[in-house]
Amino acid sequence: MEKQAERRREQEPIIFSRLLEERYKWQQSEADKIAALPRVVKYDSVPWVQNAQAHVKYWTTTLLPLRLQKAPIFTFSLLQQLVAPGNKSGKHRHYFEAIFYILEGEGYEIHDGVKYPWEAGDVMCVPTYCIHQHFCTNKDSWARFLFSTPTVFDFSGIGKTEQIELHPNYRYPEDGKLIRNTKGDVIGYETKDGTKFVPGTDADFQKTMDSKKSIELPDKPNNVYDEFVKEMGDQNKWREGIPHVVKGRDCPWENTRMGKIKYLISPYRPSPLLVYDCFVQEIPPGGKSGVHRHISEEAHQILDGKGYDIQDGKRHDWETNDIVFIPVNTVHQHVNTDPKRPATFVAFQSRLYKYFGHGGFEHIEDAPGYK
Repeated sequence: MEKQAERRREQEPIIFSRLLEERYKWQQSEADKIAALPRVVKYDSVPWVQNAQAHVKYWTTTLLPLRLQKAPIFTFSLLQQLVAPGNKSGKHRHYFEAIFYILEGEGYEIHDGVKYPWEAGDVMCVPTYCIHQHFCTNKDSWARFLFSTPTVFDFSGIGKTEQIELHPNYRYPEDGKLIRNTKGDVIGYETKDGTKFVPGTDADFQKTMDSKKSIELPDKPNNVYDEFVKEMGDQNKWREGIPHVVKGRDCPWENTRMGKIKYLISPYRPSPLLVYDCFVQEIPPGGKSGVHRHISEEAHQILDGKGYDIQDGKRHDWETNDIVFIPVNTVHQHVNTDPKRPATFVAFQSRLYKYFGHGGFEHIEDAPGYK
C-alpha cells in the first residue's frame, strides 16, 4: 500500500506574481490586433512572389512570430499557388498536412511515388510525412490552387520542412552567394547574413520516416502499450491506403439550415486530412445564407459573384476572387447582392477545435426557404 505523503506547513509567499495580469494584458493585445485586421482582402492587393515551391500569394504569414499581421486567424495559413503550363512545383516533405482546392487547371500529384490525377473543383490532400509534388498537364494554361497548412505543428515542435527539389523556374536571389558542388553545379545559395539554403533529402530525417513506416505489431494487442504500438502501424496503413484526391463532382450538394452546401472534406467522410474541413457554398441570386457561429476559425475565397458578410453585426463587402476571414467565435451570414446570378465560395475551416472540445455549430437562423 502506498504511503500518503505528509504535507508540511509552508511559509506564506511574499513574492508577488503578475503572471495573471500579464495574461490579461496579452489577451487584450490579441483582441486589439484582431479588431484592426481586415475581414476581406482584395485579390489584387496581394502580389505574386516566388518561393522554392512555385509562384504564390501569401494571404497570411506562415511564420508564428509574425502571426496576426495580415489576417485575424491563428491555426492555419492561407496562400494561393500557381504552377506553369506543362510544368511542376518543387518537391518537398513536412510533418504537417496540407490542403489544396483546385481553382483552375488539370494535372496530377506524385505522393510518395503514387500518382493522383486532379482537375478544377477537386481537393488534393497531402497527409503528414508525405513527399509531394504537383504537375500541370495543360500546356496552354496555368494550374491555380487555394491552399493551407496548419500552424499548430510549429507550436508542437514538428514544423520541419524538407525541401528536396526546387521548381524548374526558380530564380536564385541576385544578392545571394551561389553554392556549388564538386562538379561546379549550383546546389544552393547563402544570404548576406550567412544563412545557407541547399535543397536535398535530409538523411537522418529519411531514416526517421522509414523507421516509422516499418512499425507493425506482430499480433493482437495484449495491453494498453500494445495499443499505442498498433496505432502507429494503423496510421501508416491509413495514409497509404486512402485516396489523396477528393473529386468534387462525386460530392453531393445538400440543402442545409445554412444554405446550399457541398462538403468536400469533413470528419464524416474518409479523407487523409485530420485538421481541416472544406466545403463549397452557393448563395442564390439576391439571397442569403443562414446565420450561425462556431468556435473554429474559417477562411474562404469567392469563386463567383458579389455580396457581403455580416460578422458580429458589421458589414464586409466582397466580390469574385476576394478572400474572406471569419475569426474565432464570430456570428456570421453571407448575402448575395446580385439579383440575377448565384454567388459561390470555397471555405477552409479548422477542425482542431473539435479535438479541444469546441466543435460543432451554434445555429441561429435558417437560410430563407429552408424546409
